[in-house]
Amino acid sequence: MHGTRGGGALLLGLLFGAWAPAGATVSIQSFSLVPAEPDTGDPVVLSAVIQSTSSCDFLGASIAWGPQPELGGQAGWGIDIRFRDGVLPVVSTCPIGTHFGTLVVASGEGVVRARNNGMVNDTAFFTLGVVPGPAPGWSGPALHGGYRLQTVSAALTALPGRLAMSDLLRRLILLLDPKTGEVTSSFFSPGTGDVRGLAFDGTSLYAAVRDTLAPRIYKLDLLGRVLDVFPSPFISPGSAPLEGLAFLDGVLYGSYESPPTLFAIDPATHQKLWERPLPGRILAFDAAPEGLLGAEATGSFYLIEPSPAGDDILLSDPIDSGITTFPNLSGLAYDGFGTYVWDSNASEILFMRTFAVWWAVDGTLRAYVPPPDLAVDVIRGDLDNLAQLAGYLDLSYFGPAVCLASRSAGGVVPEADDPPAGHAFFYLARFLDASGSPGSYGRTSYGFRRIDSGNACP
Repeated sequence: MHGTRGGGALLLGLLFGAWAPAGATVSIQSFSLVPAEPDTGDPVVLSAVIQSTSSCDFLGASIAWGPQPELGGQAGWGIDIRFRDGVLPVVSTCPIGTHFGTLVVASGEGVVRARNNGMVNDTAFFTLGVVPGPAPGWSGPALHGGYRLQTVSAALTALPGRLAMSDLLRRLILLLDPKTGEVTSSFFSPGTGDVRGLAFDGTSLYAAVRDTLAPRIYKLDLLGRVLDVFPSPFISPGSAPLEGLAFLDGVLYGSYESPPTLFAIDPATHQKLWERPLPGRILAFDAAPEGLLGAEATGSFYLIEPSPAGDDILLSDPIDSGITTFPNLSGLAYDGFGTYVWDSNASEILFMRTFAVWWAVDGTLRAYVPPPDLAVDVIRGDLDNLAQLAGYLDLSYFGPAVCLASRSAGGVVPEADDPPAGHAFFYLARFLDASGSPGSYGRTSYGFRRIDSGNACP
């Protein structure tokens, strides 16, 4: 009897471990890239259905631009979808999805390779063009569109592929498609339902709530179930809730409205770690790669250093960002590619991205015109000609700047010169808005406004 059991164990081991056939293969059933016509500010998502003769063990996928053997050695896109032998020798249909992020400016043919154990089993071909557009990121936020929502809200944060938003009228937390605002799901808000701030730690949501007796912070799963709850820090004699939340490197940060204060909280022990003043009434708040991203209700954006003695760098004011109304920004979400803010006055989610000019992989300089703007000027300067003056950085103080493109509709910018040895050029784009007025160059990394006193592109 003991021997029979041993034989059964050996048979199971063969079925689930050693019987994956050495000649297992994968093949491409279908695939798509969304969006089909991206610009440099659009994250690209690959969806595919792969058939495997050895169950589904998907290792990941990647995309790169460069010479591709399947394209005769010509430059193009190459997508590698990687599998390995699974535990069962059965034919399986494997739907997969991968977030590629933003891509470089390039247009051409491409090849998709389905690999199993490193070997290419199947290929398919496609065409993809990535055009110049707003740069992804947070460092120079500028208005680039948006949409209206019929709700009252005070909190916003980013989840993978979604936004979480408080709905104060219906006491719900909504999960939205970030591009369209379509509600994909929702659940009841915790406590009184007056959610003032939201943050996401990778698996769970934190909600700052104005509760009946005192403000509290709730930890929730994505079905709305309460995992933890603890008192929120506040400043006596008041008992207001935190108006913004952000999660970064294991610490929960909260912005307090009056007096403007940044709190650091250990979410595991519920203890306040430290507090310090903030530069203004920051209600919109989230984490960025280099720190915390905050926006005053009136439209000024800051990079906030998460430390007791940290700096708060002004990234843009309403003139820089192009917000021409009188906003009340009360929620902010940064998803790794762009920034979304909720304007309570207009009941609108605004897209905030960084404007940029781009070097394409073919070596050309490119520019673009974000609608509804009319045109773009592209100006080249020499670093030797810069001067830091009282409140701004002058681009051509010691010598003239060069106008490479004046009132351009975008596209390739003529640029044939290399800087002399020991020198460096810089390039700036200035947009002309729908009324024909030139936009600001924004700010330096230290918060000073950039101007071009030489007026290179009159």
